[in-house]
Amino acid sequence: MDLHTPGAGSRLRPWWGMALYLALGVAWVAAGDALLAHFVLEPGQLARWQTLKGWLYVLLTGGLAWWLLARVRGVEDTQRTLVQELSKIARHAPAGIARVDPVDLRFFWANARLCDWLGLPLAEVRHGCISDLVPPGDRSWAEQQLKRLLAGEIEHYQSERLCLGAGGAPPRPVLCTISHVPASEGVPAHLLCVLQDMGEMSAARTALQRSENILRLALDGSGSGLWDWDLLRRRSTHSAGLVRLLRYQAEELPRGMNLLRRLHPEDYRRVHRAVQQAIATGQPFAETARLRRFDDSYCWFQARGMCHRGAQGQAERFSGILTDLTASRAVEERQRLAATVVDNTVEGVVVTDAQPCILSINPAVTRILGYTEEEVLGRNPRIFQSGRHDKGFYEAMWSAVQRQGHWRGEIWNKRKNGEVFPERMSLSAVRDGQGQVTHYVCMFSDVSQEKAQHQRLEFLTQRDPLTGLPNRNWFAQQLDEAMSQALAGGEKLALLLLNLDRFKDVNDSYGHAVGDEVLRHITQQVRLSLRPSDLVGRMAGDEIAVLVRQLRTADGAAAVARHLIAAASKPWRTPDGMEVVAGVSVGIAMFPEHAATAEQLLQAAHSAVYGAKAHGRSAHCFFDESMIQAARERLEIEARLRQAMAQGHLLLHYQPQLSVATGRIVGAEALLRWNDPEEGLISPARFIPVAETSGVIGSLGRWVMRQACHQGQAWRAAGLPGIRLAVNVSPRQIQLDDMADCAAQALAASGLPAQCLELELTESVLAERPEEIRQVLRRLQGLGVRIAVDDFGTGYSSLAHLKRFPIDVLKIDQGFMRDIPASADDMAISATIIAMGRSLGLTVLAEGVETPEQLAFLRERGCDHYQGFLYSRPVPAEQFAQLLRAQQQQAAADSQR
Repeated sequence: MDLHTPGAGSRLRPWWGMALYLALGVAWVAAGDALLAHFVLEPGQLARWQTLKGWLYVLLTGGLAWWLLARVRGVEDTQRTLVQELSKIARHAPAGIARVDPVDLRFFWANARLCDWLGLPLAEVRHGCISDLVPPGDRSWAEQQLKRLLAGEIEHYQSERLCLGAGGAPPRPVLCTISHVPASEGVPAHLLCVLQDMGEMSAARTALQRSENILRLALDGSGSGLWDWDLLRRRSTHSAGLVRLLRYQAEELPRGMNLLRRLHPEDYRRVHRAVQQAIATGQPFAETARLRRFDDSYCWFQARGMCHRGAQGQAERFSGILTDLTASRAVEERQRLAATVVDNTVEGVVVTDAQPCILSINPAVTRILGYTEEEVLGRNPRIFQSGRHDKGFYEAMWSAVQRQGHWRGEIWNKRKNGEVFPERMSLSAVRDGQGQVTHYVCMFSDVSQEKAQHQRLEFLTQRDPLTGLPNRNWFAQQLDEAMSQALAGGEKLALLLLNLDRFKDVNDSYGHAVGDEVLRHITQQVRLSLRPSDLVGRMAGDEIAVLVRQLRTADGAAAVARHLIAAASKPWRTPDGMEVVAGVSVGIAMFPEHAATAEQLLQAAHSAVYGAKAHGRSAHCFFDESMIQAARERLEIEARLRQAMAQGHLLLHYQPQLSVATGRIVGAEALLRWNDPEEGLISPARFIPVAETSGVIGSLGRWVMRQACHQGQAWRAAGLPGIRLAVNVSPRQIQLDDMADCAAQALAASGLPAQCLELELTESVLAERPEEIRQVLRRLQGLGVRIAVDDFGTGYSSLAHLKRFPIDVLKIDQGFMRDIPASADDMAISATIIAMGRSLGLTVLAEGVETPEQLAFLRERGCDHYQGFLYSRPVPAEQFAQLLRAQQQQAAADSQR
């Protein structure tokens, strides 16, 4: 069957030609007769003209009939050709085309494409039904659409569906279009069905969708979003990724939203100018700027884009990508900060590869080692080795790095100039994701100065800086060990305590510098007079202790004493030739006869010194029971001290503590005084030791703390400047009392702020029971009370030991200040203590400052505070209040100038 129908060529109806012929004949006859009757009057001529008119009519109608028939044939030929072309197009069209019976849905006709799909010739296709092409799942939908089409509800329906193929071939996607064609002459009503293969289009659409998904994932993963500006229509579109980047809460950005208007004010002109230039020149656009997001926060973005032009070269669109730089800039900032920290750190940093070869160093390496970066790049770090460590040391170090990932310790290395010095070094391995070492990082610091200070402090903690002899604490430790050994071996020991005669007169007459030289001279003579096994130590300013070992009788100790007295009596000559003679008195105590402990033996020897002094200078004396009188005196002082506490004969004097920088009073040390009705003021050196040995020190210390806190609060209430009050705490008091409790009660009772109270402890307190003392100090620090170490440098401590305690203030012993600036040693020791205190973050206070030169030295060395006779002696509370008031008035006057 062809698309051409049997009646398709009979377009001119017969009645149309007849009507035309009749109309023409009537018009010809009527018009012709009328004209002839009007113009021809003779009957003979009229007959001839009528005959001529008849022939003309025949010729005219014949010509018209020939023209009409020719037109009909032309139309039929044209229509036939068109139908043939349409039939040819339909047969060979890439789409499947069929005419289908709307009743039973069987095919009237199908083109070759549809026959190919079905795999059947046209003759067999006519026996088929279009429903055979519809998958079972779509048949219900297809029937509903067909009913609507036949009912006239729709002119046609079009949908992309699946079409079944021949021989069990998999369904293929097609665009199905079905139209209802009503019946016409010779052509029954039918359905015109067109099936267009969508396989390639569907594959292209899928590929496009996949590409869009990949692009979207890539943009989302990179923190980017797309923008597209239509420059002609002045409209913009944005991707979902851009919406998220700007933190907008809807799926699409507001209409008319312009990204340029969201630029940071500082970036607007630059970016706007770059956009205009990119549109005008067609060059790529790339700028970094801050955009305001919809949560009103600014964020760094990078914009890259270009202008697209039409066929005539006009700018049509401007599109590109916006990338969030928040994370990358944060990384860059961290890297920049890390690089800055490495470049500015005081520690040397060396980075190597896995070989290891040096890749980079920081400026501190050049400062410490002397090598420039160009001199070490690419070289092995073994160029720094000092030669002090053997192969086993380095093997153990690298083994720890490989096993644990790092090594930390002290090592000796060598500078470029060949100097060997100690380092504190940390070596770490850097590994990749697979655990392979890629780099090594070495950080080190020069600890030569620290070690020198530590050695100096160690010396100070064990040795007397003036004479180089063991100090009191170290001597006591060695004495205790010697007593234990002697007791185990059945030996005798003799402790000889040498007290310098007329030493105060020497200091007063010739000055402290000469006194120090005399002391050094006597010390040297004593050393030369003893055996190597004997021990010598300095116990106090004018006392030297000698421990003599391996004695059989007391006579041997007496002989040693006489020998020492003779040696110490040798004169010392001043630079101008003057002879100075001091001499010594010697007290002797025997072990085990006179004492069972080191403390008792020292006390016995001390008591014996008084006996030697009583016998005259340059004498010696053994301890005996007659010296019990001293103990009786101590008991008497103890009783009188208890009575003085009860009767209110105790009072506090206050010595100002001043700022070295400003000269203003910043604190005061509360010093206990005993105003006896009979003797007057009794020195603390006389009754404090008795209070410590008797246990009275506990109640005495609590009274001092309460009184000082009340006085400090009274000054504050009177409107005087607030200062810190320092209260001395005896070692014995710490053993007897809960210091944190005492301080808390005193502060609560007085109302004084805790930061205004400072407790002073000696170094020996820290050395005894350190863990217990550390807990006490932490509790005090928790209250807000400040802690000071008094008389630093005269007791036992070390840098490592000191750092373990929560200390705020370091007080330089007045013995180190006395001979400044005459004594270079004292200046060096004081400078070392100040430097150490500052390195630990402590406030440093110097005691015993008596001269302007001493204050100038402290100011030059950076000391914080000082106290001493240069400004004021200890004074009663009323007089101290006047000092505060005068300072307050001076400050007010200065502020009005």
